[in-house]
Amino acid sequence: MKKGNEGSTSALYVWNGISMFWGTSFHTDPHSHNTLQLVFDMEKSFLLKDSDSDWMAHSAALIAADHVHQLDSNDSIQLFIYLDAESSYAKSLDHKYLSDKRICPLPGKLLRDLSNDFFKKLLLNSDCDSLLNACRTILDQLLGPDPKRQLDGRVSKALEYITQNASRSFRVSEIADHVCLSESRFRFLFKKEVGQPIQNFIQWMRVVDSLNMVLQGKQVSQSAIDAGFWDGAHMTRSYKNVLGIAPSKVEAFGKDLKIVACTKGSLHSLKTEIRAGWEDKSVRKVIQI
Repeated sequence: MKKGNEGSTSALYVWNGISMFWGTSFHTDPHSHNTLQLVFDMEKSFLLKDSDSDWMAHSAALIAADHVHQLDSNDSIQLFIYLDAESSYAKSLDHKYLSDKRICPLPGKLLRDLSNDFFKKLLLNSDCDSLLNACRTILDQLLGPDPKRQLDGRVSKALEYITQNASRSFRVSEIADHVCLSESRFRFLFKKEVGQPIQNFIQWMRVVDSLNMVLQGKQVSQSAIDAGFWDGAHMTRSYKNVLGIAPSKVEAFGKDLKIVACTKGSLHSLKTEIRAGWEDKSVRKVIQI
């Protein structure tokens, strides 16, 4: 088994507020993520501990955002789902299962409708839509399906306008005009309906577009133009805001981990803090994706 925050990982898929990857051969130092974390074992069990507990075996567990813990894959295979801590899914899971706890084992009966085959088939799947639907199936099984509320028609029209404009080279005022709203009213309505500011949504869409271009071999400078960034500096700032890394580092990072930016969604930043130890709480290393 590899030690010290290493592991064998197949791929990382990133959407708006959700990311997924699977791996094995992990034995981590104390660390934390800025997201809510769900871990599911695909074969037997994994081991978890924090400063208040010894190693405990789990088949599935929920870990609070920013909570320092250690994980040992126990020679098994795990599926990891990370949720933006401010998302409705994360807040609902926190309220239902964590309360004042920081780690909560998830009883098998909660996932009784999801067989081992369901999880193992995800290892063979590389389709963004199918994997995102699988994530939602898991979350809905834990929370109960959330009735789908129809988006305001003006917001739906705005989203269609954004996604159909391949260059993303527009201003918020243009989108507001397109749906016959004042810019201030449109900004308010979009955030209320979608759950994030319109400017952030556009920024993430541009990063997703350019990330796919870079990963497919296009020059960073050309991808900046094609994705609608004002210039290279604007692209670099956006990458650091969304991914935590500069565009120039994407190719090198991709050699160690297959990254899939799913174009029908947006990105959130996943940050892991590795601690020096349980007694020494200083942060030794920060890994941000």
